[in-house]
Amino acid sequence: MKAPPRGIQEFIHFIEEGRGAVMLRWFLVILSVGFAAAIYQMTESRNFVAPEAMDTAQVARNLAEGRGYTTSFIRPLSVHLMREKMRASGGDPRTLLEFAHPDLENPPVYTALLAGVMKALPARHRVSLPDDEFNRRPWAEVAISAVNLGLFGLAALLLFRLTRTLFNSGTAWLAALLFVGTELMWKFANSGLSTLLLMVLVLVVVRVWVAHDRARSSGEPSANGRRLLWAAVLGLSLGVLALSRYSAGWLIVPFLILLGFVRGRAHWPSLIAALLAFGLVVTPWMGRNYRLSGLPFGTATFAPLTATESFPRDRLERSQNPNFRTMDRLEPVRKIITNAITVIEDEAPRVAGNWAAAFFLLCLLVPQSSPTVSRLRWLLAGMLLILLVAQASVRSAAWELSPVVNGENLLVILTPLLLMFSAAMLEYALDQVNWPVLILRKLVTGALILFFSSPLLLSLLPPKKYTAQEPFYRPSVIRALADYSPPGTLLMSDAPWAMAWYGLRDCVWVTLRVMDEADANLANRREDFYTFTEGRRRVRGVYISPVWANAPMQGRFFGDPDFAWGRYYLDVLLRERVPTGFPLKFILGGGFLTGGHFFLAEEEWWGARNRPAQ
Repeated sequence: MKAPPRGIQEFIHFIEEGRGAVMLRWFLVILSVGFAAAIYQMTESRNFVAPEAMDTAQVARNLAEGRGYTTSFIRPLSVHLMREKMRASGGDPRTLLEFAHPDLENPPVYTALLAGVMKALPARHRVSLPDDEFNRRPWAEVAISAVNLGLFGLAALLLFRLTRTLFNSGTAWLAALLFVGTELMWKFANSGLSTLLLMVLVLVVVRVWVAHDRARSSGEPSANGRRLLWAAVLGLSLGVLALSRYSAGWLIVPFLILLGFVRGRAHWPSLIAALLAFGLVVTPWMGRNYRLSGLPFGTATFAPLTATESFPRDRLERSQNPNFRTMDRLEPVRKIITNAITVIEDEAPRVAGNWAAAFFLLCLLVPQSSPTVSRLRWLLAGMLLILLVAQASVRSAAWELSPVVNGENLLVILTPLLLMFSAAMLEYALDQVNWPVLILRKLVTGALILFFSSPLLLSLLPPKKYTAQEPFYRPSVIRALADYSPPGTLLMSDAPWAMAWYGLRDCVWVTLRVMDEADANLANRREDFYTFTEGRRRVRGVYISPVWANAPMQGRFFGDPDFAWGRYYLDVLLRERVPTGFPLKFILGGGFLTGGHFFLAEEEWWGARNRPAQ
């Protein structure tokens, strides 16, 4: 350890050119970022919007409270899969909803991380809501955002170290500052999604691949063991990535191609080591899903079939008896092609949320002196291509509820790497200028950073945004409606993720039909509400949110055959009574109903609150 500077001259040298300059630079950067983060959290952070964020958070809460890997957001498709599995094993499907429902949608890594956060929170903060929901967020969402902000900082640090390893310190600073100055990253940090964790894992995977590539390129006999070790670590890292988001697991394809085949020669030991390590990580979880549902990825297995012609929007997840026999085999292909066009035309140009990322395309054309860097840029191009196809394949109706900032935005997880190569290209361009004085170059670099970070800087200015999501997610309204029902009540809603997260109730996604027509052909393929009134634990209340309550103002209201609950709400609103024979007979009126919050219950729970004791 170096001794501290002695004397004024040594101190000045320490501050201007020694380690003190580096320490001062880090201090100023951390102070500036921390100040910006504090302002952003006070002015721009909002409650969760993406259904996936609320879904993952409520599973994590269940896990933290000792209820296992279970979900309060119950998909009819998940119920269908488990019923078929129970029938095959001789079980009674009527008992299925009596117990906590296993989650078959979310991979475990990010959920386990959030469960640790929930466990650290006091029990009351896991479920409490703020008194002023328009200016304050629930404690649990604040804690989740804090963890994601920590992942954001870790990603920036990993990006800095990787860029410094491959290029130089100046490029590393530029890449890290561009990354931190991208507003889209801050939105994801407050979204509750696993995107920042995926960015960290992608940077780890690339760093491991760089170590493997350098061990292979050294040509030393002693490097063979290190090469196999790095290949195994690479497979483990990719396995963790796949268990953070299933669709991100497709990134193993370009890595295996580059890992196993270089310069026309196959490197089978590295390839096998990576595959074995990858399988070691993912196989136990796939076995768990298969045991429960008969599919290795549970309900997520059907993601490529969602939002196709046969299953538009969310029809597949809400299906109790999906009929795949009538489906055209080319429908998933047509879905990929259609969505890929949208991604290329609209989403890819702004994938990183920063104009600087466009310089990556120029970097592909500039020769690189380092073979590792040269291979890495083409590896990144392959990663972009495979994630483009994956994103087009898994896209669903969730994109409509939360455009861009959602779990199906896969290309965005490559933002740090895109900005790394963009920073290298900017540095290369600046090096071509004959600057009269060095300070001028630094001023131009600073101006570029401010320019590319302008969306974030402008967002810090007034006016302040409300934290609550209007008119859809009103945590206080959802909690109030849920609290009318007794604890343990099974509800049904068009926003079951919000009812599960804010309402603390098990909630089934609304069925495709309110009531099926009497038809012998439908005896074994029912898709109506009544199938959830026949078990030992039945649905006792239905909540329709403003999204569907406002449906008469939308074109899909009249033409969509799966929009039955929206029409049902309008019919009840106009007639002020439920149809004869419907098991839920009591309507909560007043401001809730006129505000688009439709709550229909088996009993008049809200009246029982005000009745005097007998």
